[in-house]
Amino acid sequence: MRFRISIFLLTALILPSLVSGQSTRKRTKEGNELFQGEKYDQALNKYQDALLSDPENRRLQFNVGSTLYKKKKYEEALEGFQKVVGTDELEVEQNAYYNMGNTLYRMGKLPESILAYQQALKLNPDDMDAKYNLEYVRRKLKDNSEKQQSQQQDQQQQQQQQQQNQDDQQNQESQDQEQSEQEEQDQQQRQQQQQENQQQLSKEDAERILDALKNDEKDIQKKRKVEAKGRYRVDKDW
Repeated sequence: MRFRISIFLLTALILPSLVSGQSTRKRTKEGNELFQGEKYDQALNKYQDALLSDPENRRLQFNVGSTLYKKKKYEEALEGFQKVVGTDELEVEQNAYYNMGNTLYRMGKLPESILAYQQALKLNPDDMDAKYNLEYVRRKLKDNSEKQQSQQQDQQQQQQQQQQNQDDQQNQESQDQEQSEQEEQDQQQRQQQQQENQQQLSKEDAERILDALKNDEKDIQKKRKVEAKGRYRVDKDW
């Protein structure tokens, strides 16, 4: 029996085992029933027990890979499916490539997943799930590429904007520095001018004071002359 579970149309397959021996067939059947009941740990134990009796059985190896896939142990699942490749059973090999595509997709290896689906379609061109998954992953890969390009463009624009902001900030800082230096220079010039003005005023005040003193001296001399003229000599009567 071939069992297929749909996960976004990325499915895992399980096949019945065509092995000899009542014990092996029983364990395989029990494993299939446990798998269908989503009891993957127990199913894996049954398949591995069955493999002890027939270690080269490709269908059992396939079922082990499918169970590991459901347990999300994708690395180990991929190894299980790879062991199936090269079998004489075309159906088993085709489904192994299909499940390898699913596993690689879950691992984020989209280009490798596409190759696996393509190989599955070479063995069975009528596998509609493989066709769908192939186109799905191709679109996903294209979208990721476009998204990455868009992110790179956004990142470049952000870097350019940051660089522009840094340049603007540097220019503003340079202008502020020049303005500060100019203001400091203007202040020094004003202080120097004030000092010169004070010195000039002091000189002018000194000249005015000196002139005033000269004028006072002249007035005093004039007064003395006037007083001298107003005096008369008194002859003593001896």
